[in-house]
Amino acid sequence: MPRSGGDAAPREYVARGQWPSGRLRKDAPASAVYGQEFVKRLLKALKAKGGPSMRSIEREARVSRRTIERVLAGEVLPDFGAVARLEVWLEADLWPGPDLRAQGRTDHPT
Repeated sequence: MPRSGGDAAPREYVARGQWPSGRLRKDAPASAVYGQEFVKRLLKALKAKGGPSMRSIEREARVSRRTIERVLAGEVLPDFGAVARLEVWLEADLWPGPDLRAQGRTDHPT
């Protein structure tokens, strides 16, 4: 599947450790930085919701189980529709844009 700007899968930019908590390479693009933070927020929100099954996420949030699995694995970024449905269903802010820009993390991942 083609990626925006030719970026590799977000997990491919992990320099040390494992996805999603590992340290990203210095040259990781903003898509990898945002993807990593999104997954961390998604995992936290899912835990707060009691750790719903993939089947219930698919049914209630209307996001395919395969999409969730691939996002959590760092293979792909979610589309806007999936982000919106997950945020509404989880009652959580998942997309990290302004927070990461404020920290200056889009140019130099930590």
